[in-house]
Amino acid sequence: MGARAVFAAADGEGFSAAAARFRAGPCSVVLVKDLSAPSPAPFLSPVEQAACDALKIPKRKAEWLGGRLAAKLAGAGAFFPEVPLREIEVRRELTGSPFLACRGERSHVSISHSAGVCGAAAGPDFLGLDIEETAPRHPGWYRDYFSPAEREGKDEAAMTGLWAAKEALFKALGLGLSCDTLDADLSGPEPVLRGKALARWDELGRPAFVLESFHPAPGLEGRVVFAKERSNKR
Repeated sequence: MGARAVFAAADGEGFSAAAARFRAGPCSVVLVKDLSAPSPAPFLSPVEQAACDALKIPKRKAEWLGGRLAAKLAGAGAFFPEVPLREIEVRRELTGSPFLACRGERSHVSISHSAGVCGAAAGPDFLGLDIEETAPRHPGWYRDYFSPAEREGKDEAAMTGLWAAKEALFKALGLGLSCDTLDADLSGPEPVLRGKALARWDELGRPAFVLESFHPAPGLEGRVVFAKERSNKR
C-alpha cells in the first residue's frame, strides 16, 4: 500500500511549513506544504535567491521554493546534518537533473510537486521521485503512454501511480521525459526496458532499481525509485 505521509510543523529561522519525513531504502524523503517564507528566503543561497526572484508567476515561485526546501531538508537528513540550509545548494547537471552541492561535496536528489505538496528524495546513488494528482484523463492518455498489460484491471488511482512510477524511473535514469514512456513496461515484478531507457540503463552499469510507493495526501500518488546497490558509475 505504501507509506502515508504524516505532516508536522517544520519551522526554521524565518520560515514556517508543514513537513513529512520518511526513509525509502537509503534515501531520505521529505514532503513540504503550507510554506510561508519572506523574501529573501533564509534557506536559499544568493544564487538560488536570484533564480527565485526571476520567477514572476506566484504559483510557479511557490512550487520552486517548496521543492528547494524539501530538497535541502532531505539532504540535511541524509548527508549534511547541522549545516545551515542556505549552504546546501540545489544545482543542475547539463541534462537538467538536479543535484545537491555542499562544502565541496555533492549528492543525488530528485524533486517533484503536485497540488500544493512539494517533495524531494536525497540518496547516495541514482534515484527519482514523482508526485501526481489522480484525475480523470482522456482515453488516449492510457492508450498512448501505457502498454495493454499495464492498463489491464487498473483504476484511475492505480494508473496515476503507474505514471508516477514511470516518471520516477526515468528520473533515476537521468532521462526525465526525454524518452518514450513505452520504453519502460512496469506491468510485471521487474521493469522491462527498451529503446533509450535500455541504452541509458546499460550505460549506468545496469543498476538494480527498487520502487516504493507513498501517499502524500488524499488524491495524490507518490513513487520513489532508487538503486538497490551503489553503482561505480556517475
